[in-house]
Amino acid sequence: MVFKAYDIRGIYDKELNEKFAYSLGRSIGREYNGKEILVGIDVRMGSKALVKPFIYGLLEEGCRVRYAGVISTPLMYFGTKDNYDLGIILTASHNPPQYTGFKMCDKDAIPLSPIEKIKPIFKNYELNEETTKEIEDIDLEKLKVDIIESYKKFFLKRCEKSDKKITVDFANGATTIAEKEILNELFEDKVFINDYPDGTFPAHQPDTLKMECLKDIIKAVKENNSDLGIIFDGDGDRIGIIDEEGNVLQGDILTAIIAKEILKEYENTKIIYDLRCSKIVLETIEKFGGEGVKCRVGHYFIKKLMHEIDAVFAGELSNHFYFKEIGYFESPLLALNYILKAMEEEGKKLSEIAKEYKKYFHSGEINFKVKDQKYIMEKIKERYKNCKIEEIDGISIYCKDFWFNIRPSNTEPLLRLNLEAEKEDIMKEKVEEIRKYIEELNKDAKI
Repeated sequence: MVFKAYDIRGIYDKELNEKFAYSLGRSIGREYNGKEILVGIDVRMGSKALVKPFIYGLLEEGCRVRYAGVISTPLMYFGTKDNYDLGIILTASHNPPQYTGFKMCDKDAIPLSPIEKIKPIFKNYELNEETTKEIEDIDLEKLKVDIIESYKKFFLKRCEKSDKKITVDFANGATTIAEKEILNELFEDKVFINDYPDGTFPAHQPDTLKMECLKDIIKAVKENNSDLGIIFDGDGDRIGIIDEEGNVLQGDILTAIIAKEILKEYENTKIIYDLRCSKIVLETIEKFGGEGVKCRVGHYFIKKLMHEIDAVFAGELSNHFYFKEIGYFESPLLALNYILKAMEEEGKKLSEIAKEYKKYFHSGEINFKVKDQKYIMEKIKERYKNCKIEEIDGISIYCKDFWFNIRPSNTEPLLRLNLEAEKEDIMKEKVEEIRKYIEELNKDAKI
């Protein structure tokens, strides 16, 4: 099942191969005949291998294709918005190197749901020897378009140059191109690591959340006495932030810091946060005159809601930060700009600013492999029936001195738990309580 909730994704040459890419190109091409389509890739081996058969399929069905080369996902959104009927990047985001995939958006940079929009129109096409030879002969340079220059101009005009010392881990991903050039001009005092493109990701998996992927940036921040460190994921739509002491700042804390700065510019505005975020996010938004709007997890749902309610900013626990001013899509560079602005205006170290928002104790996301997601969730609802229960995305349960959300993974037999409490010992106690209960239920569940 390569058609996921937010993108198309699978292991290269096993789940996604040249025949699939060609078939996908033709399937989309039938729907977008005569339309202008922007195509880019990340640095993965699979992305480079599949881009020609995919583009050939589009061209065969009469699409007008322009090729942007290696770009980040935010750059794909930026280049597509108001310029192309469809934007597509071949990427597998933060996944290990053997994966590849496709992300798509329309001319408003709103994602296309693979399950709702692409899977129903997908048709398998045969790839014969003659077609394979013609695919190999495609000259991508003749389709090339430069979207990097306008992207650079936007950020170099929008973002303040900073005298802070920054360390950046590019994770050998797509941000080693345009984003590296931008940061190089914005910062005089900088240290760049893993800053060359390499689809095998030799340093570590390009993930901003896994602790084993953050060792390089934490070490580099400490060794270089940096004011802060940042890390991008593989396709550059997520940013991780490390304070000067080497502490990793969770996405909801960053959302609260950015929200405060946003509300200095926009009065009485709506700000969206995902339902896994700490209570401090809503408290901060309301304290500084904004209206907080809770949303289910996922960029498709958040972007859609941002357009519907005209929200200025949205933040997720998973380090995705969205801004109306750029087109209601992710912009790690704008997120960084607001973090730096907070440091500058408050005259404090990043660790000192973050400490003000660490009022509660959050578990972070914990995954449980289960046999029957629905059965276990129903049993959890029964157990906590005396608490307030919401069912926006999975179940959110609000009790006296703690709350938690538990939701099923769209792609794996997992339940994802996020729990927050007033005190650390309560947080640990309740996580253990739920862990044991899920393990007991899993023994009884039918496969």
